[in-house]
Amino acid sequence: MNRRRFLQTTSAAAALALIPPEPLMAKTTPRRVLWAANVRTKPLNDRLIAANEGGFDAMSVFPIDYKTWRAEGMSAAQIRSRFADAGVDAAIVDPFVQWVPDFAIPAGYPSENIAFIDHSEADVFAMADGLGASQMNIVEGLGQQYERTALIDALGGLTDRAAVRGLRLGLEPMPISSIATLAQGWDLVQAVGRDSLGLTFDTWHFWRADPDHDLLRTIPGSRIFDVQLADATTELKGDLLTDLLRHRLLAGDGDFDLETTVSILKEIGAYRQVGPELFSDAMDALDASEVGRRTGRSLTDWS
Repeated sequence: MNRRRFLQTTSAAAALALIPPEPLMAKTTPRRVLWAANVRTKPLNDRLIAANEGGFDAMSVFPIDYKTWRAEGMSAAQIRSRFADAGVDAAIVDPFVQWVPDFAIPAGYPSENIAFIDHSEADVFAMADGLGASQMNIVEGLGQQYERTALIDALGGLTDRAAVRGLRLGLEPMPISSIATLAQGWDLVQAVGRDSLGLTFDTWHFWRADPDHDLLRTIPGSRIFDVQLADATTELKGDLLTDLLRHRLLAGDGDFDLETTVSILKEIGAYRQVGPELFSDAMDALDASEVGRRTGRSLTDWS
C-alpha cells in the first residue's frame, strides 16, 4: 500500500488504528532490518531501543560506528552482548569501500568524509567477527572508473576470502558510483559466479539511476540478498549526493512507483530481508523511540 495516498484518504486516527500493536510486529516475514542510516546520529543503546520499538529482528552497523564504540572502551564481546540482550542480530557490516583494485582516496576528497570509508579489509573482517555478522555490503563509493575485468577479479577474490569466514557479500549499485545501475551490478555478480555474492537492492538508488523493471523481473530472487526501502520526491533536493544523504523519505511518502518495484521483488522471491534505509535530516531529529515506531510502521505497511 502507498502510505501517503492511504493517509490522504483516511483519517489519522483510523489509520493508526489499523497499525498492528507492537507485540504482533515482533515476528514477521520478511525479516526486518533496521539499517544504520535511520539511527546514524544515535548511540548504540538508542539504536537498540529503536530496533525494539519497531519490531526489527536485525540491524546493520557502519564500520565507523563499530570503530567508535571500541574507541569509547567497549570490547567486541560487550558490543555483541548488548545486541544479544536486546534480541537484535548485528547481521550486516555496511558499507565496505576499499575492495576495488588499487584503492586510494582521491585528491580533493572531503576530509570530513574520510573516516566513514577508511577501513581496510582486515578491519571489516575483524568487525564482522566481533559482531557475529553474516554479511558485508560493498560499494564502489567514489565514482572512480575501473576496467571490468579488474573489478571482477577484485570482487571474486574478496568473495572467496569472505566465504572462508562465513560471510556473504551484497554488492550495492548506487547512482553516485561507477557501478551505478542494477544492470551493472548484476553483470558483475553474474561474472563472478559465486553463490555467496549477491545484490543489495536499494529502492532510492534504483529509482535515481535507471529503474529497469524488465531487468528486475529476470533476476532470480535468491541473488538479491537485501532490500532497502526509501522514497523521494521526483525533483532532487540539492544535488544527487545531498538528496541521498539528507532527504530520503519513508516508502510511500514520495513520488517513486514503489508499488510496482515491491510487487516485482515479491514476485521473484527477493523480498526476504527488508528494511527502511533513510539518510534523512528529518529522521535524525527524532528520538530513538519515534524512529523505531515510524520505520517499523512503514515496513509493516509494505510487508
